[in-house]
Amino acid sequence: MANTRRMRLLGILFFSVFASVSLAGCQTTSPVSQPAAAVRSIDGSVRVVDHSAELDPEALRRLADQTEREYLQLQQLFGVHVGHVTVNVRKTGVGRHFPPAAIRIPMTTIAKRTAITAHELTHLLNQGWASMVLKEGLAVYGQNRIGEQPGWPNYKRGIHRAAHAAIIAPAAPVRSPAGAEQAFATARLGQTVKRRAAYNVSGSWVTWLINQRMGGNLDRFMATLYRSGDYPAATGKSYAWLDAAWRRFVARRASARQQPAN
Repeated sequence: MANTRRMRLLGILFFSVFASVSLAGCQTTSPVSQPAAAVRSIDGSVRVVDHSAELDPEALRRLADQTEREYLQLQQLFGVHVGHVTVNVRKTGVGRHFPPAAIRIPMTTIAKRTAITAHELTHLLNQGWASMVLKEGLAVYGQNRIGEQPGWPNYKRGIHRAAHAAIIAPAAPVRSPAGAEQAFATARLGQTVKRRAAYNVSGSWVTWLINQRMGGNLDRFMATLYRSGDYPAATGKSYAWLDAAWRRFVARRASARQQPAN
């Protein structure tokens, strides 16, 4: 019995030594990950962190300074600031905002010079929206008004023409602001056509409300509609009336664009 126990102990000891030697022989040292490159804008209000490891220092600086210029203008436009902002550059994905003071920009848009930093900054500065149409529409408005790079959803195209093209397209997935609201609730990330139509319609809708129904008074829009969603109280018109008027407006804008010059 004692001999059996000694044999078992010797066997266990032999296996342990063998295993440790074998593991030591095949062990590889994992490379230490390098810290992400980071740079601050001229006045220090914006910090850009490159998690993609693909931007050179000069590109980082340009992005930081661009975002700073947009941030300062948006602060003046909305009368709000959120302190120092961090821009996280990722290799893939989509632009997003992370309250209270961070945004994410994909490397692909930076490379194509279609980075919508003003869009994401607009989200940061204007929390508490009543609907996705008002939220995303305002961000498109902010990007079109302040953004230095043309990007999603209309790129270099006028927002009203882009919206009109979306709602009259064959088998259009979005035909109205209400349809855009539904699209935001149901569209998956890969449904690019549907999502882009929703953003274009929302951007046109909010731009039209501010400029045509509220005389360009952004403060009025923010105070009466953005966080309430009460269209009759904010505009004095029913939602149905506004929808029909907006449709006529974008149709006229599209038609005028197509007319030959005299």
